[in-house]
Amino acid sequence: MQSKKSSSIVSLILLVVLVGVGIFWFKPNLDEDNALKVTERARQDAKTQAESDLATLQQAQANLQNAGEIEQQTILTAIPEKLEQDKLITSISDIAQKNDVNIGSISFSIASGSKENIKKADINISMTGNEADLIRLLKGLESSPRKLVVQSITVQLGSTEGIERVNFSISLEAYYQTGI
Repeated sequence: MQSKKSSSIVSLILLVVLVGVGIFWFKPNLDEDNALKVTERARQDAKTQAESDLATLQQAQANLQNAGEIEQQTILTAIPEKLEQDKLITSISDIAQKNDVNIGSISFSIASGSKENIKKADINISMTGNEADLIRLLKGLESSPRKLVVQSITVQLGSTEGIERVNFSISLEAYYQTGI
């Protein structure tokens, strides 16, 4: 009976050791398998999103190709494929000169990190003129072939040698395309 009892204890200890070894052996593999499944799901989601973005871009490109040449040129003029700061400065300067406004300074800032295909540049301009010049300038900016959106205007009235002058700052947004 003693031998049978000790044999049962040895069998039980051996079983416990085997279960312990099995747990320590298979548990890390199970955790690694679960981590790989999560990674695979994340990559599959990213692939699905990339395919969706690609389909959207291809549809936009097809729409642009189906548009007439004049319509394409109008779209590319309003929202060009690059920021083209030099052309933007020239355009704003031309509008200012046509409306008798003197530009004091122009500054740009470009938001980074955006994943959108159409991006914007913030433009701040300091100018001098009179009230009528300001109104004509705003109309000129609104009718510009390039998409320009006036975000804010700061006006300071004054006069120099009896001539009424207005100092004003305008914050604009200009748009451009990327990744199309």
